[in-house]
Amino acid sequence: MRDHVMSCFGTCVEESTKFYNTPEESKKARLRDKQLTRLLHKYHKEDMKRLKLLLLGTGESGKSTITKQMKIIHINGFDNHERLSKIVDIKRNIRDAILSMAGAMHNLSIPLQDESNQPCLEYVLREASNTEQEITQEFLEKTQQLWSDGGIQECYEQSHRYQLIDCAKYFLDRLDEIRRDDYIPNDQDILRCRAITNSIQHIEFNVPDAGDQVKFSVYDVGGQRGERKKWIQVFDSVVAILFVADASTFDQCLLEDSDKNRLLEALEIFEQVWNNRFLRNVSVLLFINKIDILAEKVLRGRSIQQLNELYPDVFPEYSSFNPSNSAKLEFMESFPGGSDIHKKKGRSASRPDIDPEVVKTAVYIKHLFMKIVKGELKLKETFEPHDKEWHSQHNCEYYYTCAVDTNNVKKVLNGCRTVIIRKHLERFGII
Repeated sequence: MRDHVMSCFGTCVEESTKFYNTPEESKKARLRDKQLTRLLHKYHKEDMKRLKLLLLGTGESGKSTITKQMKIIHINGFDNHERLSKIVDIKRNIRDAILSMAGAMHNLSIPLQDESNQPCLEYVLREASNTEQEITQEFLEKTQQLWSDGGIQECYEQSHRYQLIDCAKYFLDRLDEIRRDDYIPNDQDILRCRAITNSIQHIEFNVPDAGDQVKFSVYDVGGQRGERKKWIQVFDSVVAILFVADASTFDQCLLEDSDKNRLLEALEIFEQVWNNRFLRNVSVLLFINKIDILAEKVLRGRSIQQLNELYPDVFPEYSSFNPSNSAKLEFMESFPGGSDIHKKKGRSASRPDIDPEVVKTAVYIKHLFMKIVKGELKLKETFEPHDKEWHSQHNCEYYYTCAVDTNNVKKVLNGCRTVIIRKHLERFGII
């Protein structure tokens, strides 16, 4: 629209410089100029009020889930039609999950605990391979039976050794509900439902601030390697970048490259974004996401120490890493339920419900990203980071997030809002 207006503006300026034969023609030209000036002023004011944000991150980091939370928090959530439309995707998630585990059982030499489930396993493998076929009640019933087998459960415990979607356990545990004829997905079902983003998704909403309505435009771009070339298309006039990093993937490899660690990939992409010359004046809000899944993994015995051993020249020593009390408290307050506990017990209170190793792992991962911000960690040999002066026009704020927890995301977004609005006002020279 603005380009169209500017085109018209150019035409009117040319006309206004012509020699007019009559005073009436000259008067009309001046009137057109005034009208156009008012129109341009109107669009400029609207543009100043529009805060454009860009969601970036690797595939499956939780960007789309953050977008869904914005819809729940700021746009009255999902109507019945939208909820029912998600059933197909939820059933596909279930099919993909059981197929991944069934295939992994063979590769990892994990037998079924109950041999009578063998026909059930063969049925699932046969039916799930046909992705065009509708997912039937019989398939869901046999999937549920298979999920209860001890062999499949053991395979799930070793999911770091193969590709398995995050929502696998959540939906498989809910099969009784999902199989019902009157099933309607709730908010948590929709938040956990996984669908690959192959195009630029756009969401707009208004947020009240100081008696006014601030308009946000958020662009979610696909995070898979093949989708990242689209990122440059939406860099123009971005106020801030929300970079979503999946902290739970320290023990997993990429879907696109089985030799590449997912957390390392996220760090490398973050390094490129932070040092991108087109984003020199754009601040970054880093979401260290999926801290709930991170906690589950650590409690199952997974350790980031193994990643440290694989890349000793890249990562600082984990075993000797000793986070400060304030850094640990910061994470514990961010963990679901943390703010309520600390309101009751005071800021000095600890979280006995959170294993100390979970806290240390999360703070260590945050430490890695912030070392990139400070120029203390270089990952790409062909990439030369800029000095502090080059970065003086932008900064990086970090937040621990659990994208499926609406209260956590709402608290984080409230914290981000002040930073984003301030940066927007600075951009237009208002402050």
